Amino acid sequence: MDAEPPAAEPHWLTATRTSYDDLAEPYTKELRDLMACQPYDRAVLGLFTDLVQAGGGGPVLDVGCGPGRVTAHLVAAGLDAAGVYLSPGMVAVARREHPGLRFAVGSMTALDVPAGSLGGLVAWY
Repeated sequence: MDAEPPAAEPHWLTATRTSYDDLAEPYTKELRDLMACQPYDRAVLGLFTDLVQAGGGGPVLDVGCGPGRVTAHLVAAGLDAAGVYLSPGMVAVARREHPGLRFAVGSMTALDVPAGSLGGLVAWY
C-alpha cells in the first residue's frame, strides 16, 4: 500500500493527499490528547472492540487513520489493528507517534485487502 499514486488519479484525490501532507504536524498536535476528553468516542470504540472480539477477532483496519490515535486506541483495547491513510506525511507522523504499530499509505477508494480477511473495519469521522 505504500506505492506512488497512479498517474491518472482524480484531481480531488491528489488535492486531498497534498492538503493532509501539509497539515500532518498541526493536525497531530491538535488531536494528540483528544481521546481522553471524548467519552462517547471511547464508548463507541469499546462497543466496536467488543463486537470484533465476540465475532472471533481477527485483524482490524483503521481506514483514514490520520495520525494513528484511533489505531493506537484499538491496539490498547486488545485488537490487532493497523491503519491506512492517503497522505504519506500523515502516515510518517503516525509511525513516529506510535512506533511498533502498522501504518501504510493507501486510499480507501482502492483498498488492497482480500475479502473476508478482516475482523472489522473502522473509518472514524
